[in-house]
Amino acid sequence: MKELIIIFFLLTLSVLSFAQTEPDGINAPGKQNRVITRSEKAQQLPITRDTAIDIPEVRYYVEPTFHEVSFDVEPIEAAKLKIKEPLQKLYPGYVKFGVGNYTMPFVDAYYGSMRSRTNSWGINLKHHSALGDINDVGTAKFSKNYLDFFYKHFLRKHTLKFNTLYHRDVVHYYGFSLDDSLIPQAYRENEDSTRMVYNLIGFQGLLSSSKLRDSSKIQHQVGLKYHYLNNIEKLQEHNVVLNTSLSKYLEGENIEINGDFEVDFNALSQPALESVDTLGVVNNQIGTQNNSAIIRLVPYVINNKILNKLHFKGGFGINVDIASANNYFYFYPELELSYSLFNDVFIPYAGATGGVHRNSWNYLRNDNPFLLSNSNVLNTNEKINLYGGIRGSMSSKWSFNVLARYQKLSNAALYYNDTTFAYENAFGIIYDTIGKTTLSGQLAFQNGEKVKVFGKAEYFIYNTQNQEFAWLQPDFKVTLSGNVDLADKILGRMNVFLVGNRKSFSYHAIDDVTPNDQGQYVLDLKPYVDANLGVEYRYNKKLSIYVDFNNLTASKYQQLNKFPVHRFNVLGGFTFKF
Repeated sequence: MKELIIIFFLLTLSVLSFAQTEPDGINAPGKQNRVITRSEKAQQLPITRDTAIDIPEVRYYVEPTFHEVSFDVEPIEAAKLKIKEPLQKLYPGYVKFGVGNYTMPFVDAYYGSMRSRTNSWGINLKHHSALGDINDVGTAKFSKNYLDFFYKHFLRKHTLKFNTLYHRDVVHYYGFSLDDSLIPQAYRENEDSTRMVYNLIGFQGLLSSSKLRDSSKIQHQVGLKYHYLNNIEKLQEHNVVLNTSLSKYLEGENIEINGDFEVDFNALSQPALESVDTLGVVNNQIGTQNNSAIIRLVPYVINNKILNKLHFKGGFGINVDIASANNYFYFYPELELSYSLFNDVFIPYAGATGGVHRNSWNYLRNDNPFLLSNSNVLNTNEKINLYGGIRGSMSSKWSFNVLARYQKLSNAALYYNDTTFAYENAFGIIYDTIGKTTLSGQLAFQNGEKVKVFGKAEYFIYNTQNQEFAWLQPDFKVTLSGNVDLADKILGRMNVFLVGNRKSFSYHAIDDVTPNDQGQYVLDLKPYVDANLGVEYRYNKKLSIYVDFNNLTASKYQQLNKFPVHRFNVLGGFTFKF
């Protein structure tokens, strides 16, 4: 546009200049046709010019080059599909039968329900006996017969369980010499004179709420236990235990409030026994009736994982021991503290507790089956139980526990060979106050369900108040057990028990032994090892055969003074499922 204006301006100046200036030459007037050539005006329109620049597409060219590559083929595992495996087939019953030396039959039979969402039940029958004797110590036959039945019902918010049982146990007081002329011949030769039979009938019921953690609900359970025990010497015992437990979880505070309450009533009727002295004196003709009750109340709180590391349990226990003549009231701490280090690799812990423990006749005769039926029975008062240690897991397979414990036990039951109502082939009970220190360590290894190994070592220190020693209590124990499963076809079991020195005494004179102030001739029972090995071969899912080797060292050791055990024995048989 600017150029057009300049051109137009120049043309105008040119025309004006030509009109005003006379040209040089001749000016002659005349007539003439003038032809003016038509001129065309050049038209030039404005053009818009775009300043944008089109960049041409850049193309690259790669020179092809061949490179030789070598590789090794390695096999890979086949892909695994996550398919839900079908449930393992169950068999409602089985029979396990075996027989061994010492004429030792064994039967274990079970039949019960299959899978159910509403209930489960089962009945179990067991028999184990030995008809063979141990040389030179009298008749050592025994028999154990069990018949147990259980039922469990699943309610909407509760679970109801109960079971009943009948046990019949037969033992012989065999701990005497057949050549002892001081023992009447009729007693030595008549098996019935040393025979003891116990009959136990029991019932247990439990109603518990579902284990759902809900701060608005109170978890609870109520239980009832009862047993009736008698023997051929007309001893009778009735024991009833009623207990209840309540707990409430406070989610906001991460605290669980708990309370346990229990009433334990025991009625024991004991017979009069005839003395074995030459005068034939009958002692305690009327017999004794011992009724007692223990009431327990233990409120406590649990604070789990404070800062995800600290666990605290705090409370107290109130125990009342109600006897025929006296009533005793006791107060105990209920404390425990633990702290997690390195994600539960090490967990230091410590605690303090205590309580009154029921010494029922059923408990005592299971601890020592050769008790005299007229032995005095008192409950044990654990005045204090202080403990502390470290537990944890070094890996997913290894776990450990190291513990130190101190207990103060009042009326702790100790056993001795009685000479008043037996020929040292039965035991009476002496009660004493004992301070017991226990140092123990446990180590466990588990590789799935294929290999399980457990080891435990304990060392004991006793301080007695009235007796010279804690009679028949070992100074150490070592336990080693293991299970191996080879391709679910061959199963191996091992149990090894090492029991240390124990002290016992006799009221009869022992050569080269000086009696103490109480007229007791102290003797030592040597340590012993009891090693057992079992192997089972599963022919198929229904049938398997097994063999158990017991007391592999064939030692004639004594668990109790004057009571040696059976030496090496073998028990073998089969198991059949149906």
